[in-house]
Amino acid sequence: MNEDKLLDLKFGAIYSVGETTFRVYSPPTTEMHLRIYREYNDIIYDQYEMGKSELGYFESTVKGDLDGYFYTYLVDGVSEVTDPYSIASSVNSLKSAVVDLEKSNPDNWMNHNRPILRKEDAIIYELHIKDYTFSENSGVENRGKYLGLAESGTKYLNFSTGIDHLKEMGITHVHLLPVYDFLTVKEETSSFYDVNNYNWGYDPELFNVPEGSYSTVPTNPYSRIKELKTLIMKLHENGIGVVLDFVYNHSYRGGTSNFETLYPNYYYRMYNGNFSNGAGVGNEFDTQKPMYRKFILDSIKYWLEEYKIDGMRFDLMGLMDIDTMDEIVSMSKSINKNVIIYGEPWAADLTTLPREKMIVKGMQKGKDFAVFNDTFRDCIKGNHNSMLKGFAMGNGNNKICVETGILGSFNYDNYHVGFTDNPLESINYVNSHDDLILYDEISLSMKNASEEEKKGVNRVALGILLTSFGTPFIHEGNEFLRSKGLNNNTYNMPITINQVDWSLKEKNYEEYICFKDLIEFRKKSKIFELNDKEQIKARVKFLDFKTNPIIGYMIKKSEKGYYLIVHNASNQNYRYNIDRIKEFIANSYGVNLYKTRMKSINLFNKKGLNRHNKLAHKTHIYLEKQATQIFYFSLDHGMSRFNK
Repeated sequence: MNEDKLLDLKFGAIYSVGETTFRVYSPPTTEMHLRIYREYNDIIYDQYEMGKSELGYFESTVKGDLDGYFYTYLVDGVSEVTDPYSIASSVNSLKSAVVDLEKSNPDNWMNHNRPILRKEDAIIYELHIKDYTFSENSGVENRGKYLGLAESGTKYLNFSTGIDHLKEMGITHVHLLPVYDFLTVKEETSSFYDVNNYNWGYDPELFNVPEGSYSTVPTNPYSRIKELKTLIMKLHENGIGVVLDFVYNHSYRGGTSNFETLYPNYYYRMYNGNFSNGAGVGNEFDTQKPMYRKFILDSIKYWLEEYKIDGMRFDLMGLMDIDTMDEIVSMSKSINKNVIIYGEPWAADLTTLPREKMIVKGMQKGKDFAVFNDTFRDCIKGNHNSMLKGFAMGNGNNKICVETGILGSFNYDNYHVGFTDNPLESINYVNSHDDLILYDEISLSMKNASEEEKKGVNRVALGILLTSFGTPFIHEGNEFLRSKGLNNNTYNMPITINQVDWSLKEKNYEEYICFKDLIEFRKKSKIFELNDKEQIKARVKFLDFKTNPIIGYMIKKSEKGYYLIVHNASNQNYRYNIDRIKEFIANSYGVNLYKTRMKSINLFNKKGLNRHNKLAHKTHIYLEKQATQIFYFSLDHGMSRFNK
């Protein structure tokens, strides 16, 4: 089969007012029929025989305006399936739908523009549509829906929630957990508030159709499209980019999926006649097959152009071969040069994909995409499964590992050895939706700790994250110590466990302010946008705090200005002599400080930014226990704290 001839061909329902052409790829099938339904719940249909091309696809053109109609394919008179290339569907994915995409656009959609967001400046915030606004204390009218997150002016007491909270924090991108169509949630409105009707969404069915349960009218195929576009537009209008979570490595159904029914043993990796199980769910797609690779590229192109998204996160990226990823990056950059691309550099189980083709840490070098840095994650917060505590919990043995992550995980010297070519290849995080959320990890690892001590660990962990080179990635609620009841895998647990409790913003407001102020510092100082490892080597130098769980590093801002960032994970306060810092600057940067007096200021401590302090001559600085602190040292009198 000469599949190369099919790579530029469009599949799915190709709509126009006068006619719609349906095209589906299914080489082994002898006979294919198209079934057209007027309503989503109809059992009566019009049936059309489809003609087969010598290239293995079937095609049929139906005259008339089919806008709003539903359709399926009947394979060899036996199996009725939806269209893998569906862009709209009925409730619960039972039928594909024909839509006129021009009618799916909210007002001003075509005129609105993506915000210009450089990847060097990215601060990513991961959230789940239903989690984020489902709680009654979110103050949102359309709770748990696309439109709920698009609402402005929502509050818990006097504290902003929802999209206003996102803007207030200062993050640059929102990473939405899966919003494509998935099967494990009932989409009917009557089921939405059932607390057990919940899933993260890593159970894909129709990859190019928005999930219907987040729509206010899931039975209307237009509603979910228009409402997701509305959310994306509102985020863009608030200066926030949108990253979507894609799961091209597996499908929820294997043997009964539309892909397998249309072309058995082609789309999925097989081993001895059975599905390979690298995804850990019973199947995995074969991204090396030309027509599945084409499907991925077509799908991503569709989301980039039709929904104006700003980035993609790939689930189990280790199961996607590197050649496919190279094509994804090239195609995506041609549409949006600022697009952010990252994913998980691992598989969930054994796979038949050759190791040299898997995307694991290191394979991203020079490829213009990033991977999650789980090494940095575990060194910061520990790993409860292995009972190992992290640096933030006072484990000084993790200092070199954490320092390597702070640098951006490239090879800095013989001690700090990483896996990147530059920091932008590292997604720095302490937790995502998977496993224990940070506060629960702390609670289980430090069972006898006081609440103030737990806050201190949280403070140091997030402080490290936001003062490291690379891209910081925060999970919803980390900023105010969200808990998920000590559960380490809440993918299908009740919404009562997964929902964000907005009262925590009031309860832990000081921690939130500390977090928000760190974002402000990161953005205003501009020092972490450095992406050249030679410049970082020249500008960043580590102080030696011996075996203490304290990390301190100097960053040269200019010839006369230096930042000192200190993460004190110990339970003791320390006093540090200014003369030692002066000597360190002289020795590390080759600066002659003879007869030079140095002014300093404590820019940031556990209470947040010190907005009213002024540069002054001091003899010591004080290092607070369980805190991230930022100091600025000036070699003259007129230095701006942030910008010079």
